[in-house]
Amino acid sequence: MAKFTFPSLVIETESIQVKGESIQLISFVGQITNTNAYEINRSISSVFEDGIYQIILDLSKLEYINSIGVATLIGIIKTVETQNGKIRIGGLNHFLENVIQLMDLPKKVHIHHSKQEAILNWT
Repeated sequence: MAKFTFPSLVIETESIQVKGESIQLISFVGQITNTNAYEINRSISSVFEDGIYQIILDLSKLEYINSIGVATLIGIIKTVETQNGKIRIGGLNHFLENVIQLMDLPKKVHIHHSKQEAILNWT
């Protein structure tokens, strides 16, 4: 488990086993704002240090995201796609649900109401 701390945001990563696959669970806690977004973008690639590209993004504790934060999420999605991985998003509050819908995500990205649902529906 790794923990990355930024002003107003903590990103925690954990490797879990789901249906025989190693999955990287990435949890965002706090806010992605102008004060931390550039620093997050510079260091987000470190979540892939273990070479795991099967990803569940847990956004249940992400309170706010700005446009740079959206670009960060798209960057994670694109990295997973280029490595032929899979990505699921779980735990969207109403605000994030609206933001995610505006992002026009690739069809391979599945969105679930919770992290648990994303785990249970992993295929």
